[in-house]
Amino acid sequence: MGRWVSIISIISISLPFLFAGLSCKKPAEPLHGSADPPVVGSVPFKPLQRRMVRQNHRNFVLLVRINVLTIRLPIGAVSRSEELWSYLDEESVGVQKSSALAMNGIRIGVGRKGDWNEVYQVLRRHTAQPLKRSVALGPAGRTMPIVFKPKQKSQTIFTYRQDITLFGRDYPPGDNVLMTAASIDYDNPEMIHVSGTFVIRSSQRRMGYVNRGGKYGIVSEPIYYRLGGLGFHISVPKGGFILIGPGEDIERPSSIGHRFLVHNEKAIEFETVVILAPEIFAAPVGGSE
Repeated sequence: MGRWVSIISIISISLPFLFAGLSCKKPAEPLHGSADPPVVGSVPFKPLQRRMVRQNHRNFVLLVRINVLTIRLPIGAVSRSEELWSYLDEESVGVQKSSALAMNGIRIGVGRKGDWNEVYQVLRRHTAQPLKRSVALGPAGRTMPIVFKPKQKSQTIFTYRQDITLFGRDYPPGDNVLMTAASIDYDNPEMIHVSGTFVIRSSQRRMGYVNRGGKYGIVSEPIYYRLGGLGFHISVPKGGFILIGPGEDIERPSSIGHRFLVHNEKAIEFETVVILAPEIFAAPVGGSE
């Protein structure tokens, strides 16, 4: 009898530790790779504050930093599951736009700062691969390219438009890029406006004349091919993020979703999730506030 009492005591002591270990979650990686504001040249920038906007905003130079996080997952982890999307607001893209994107194999949702931990845990359950990080930095309102798949061969893409017509064409070799731009909402500085459009940036370049400071010069620029009617405009709350992921239509090889978000490694296909976490900083013009 004493032996059984000892065994039961050991089990009763061990069970709380066992369940505690099972329920333990790895803390989410931070959305922003650096907590420090950027310094451009010798000009230090500070996080944008409401009082700066209440004052004459023309007295400040605004700088956008978009933290880009990417992760590759097994096919179907996101495109065939609603779990991840339950934490995101897809309606912020607009019903018609969200529907058109879905027909082309792409889903976009906005998450708040408090949603990141749950989103991160869902992603980590599907892979042990780390998040890859990069940063896009530029003036507010300036177009910034985010490369999804570089150095692609010639490709054929069929695009469903919002009127459900299907348009297809061949594109030359180049990069599959999301062109983005961000700015603040001057009526509500807690919100950041982000625009994006999917393009093919051709490896082929063309010569042209430009006027810079009253002087004309010849430049060589890539050719951009917009993938029609799929641009989006989203308002992101301060500390929030945009998640771009695959929809069910990535199974169609000629879809935009497949061309931008599916990668092939050693004859095995993976789908990619891209997270954009925008921040806006300000520096006073002339060095004084």
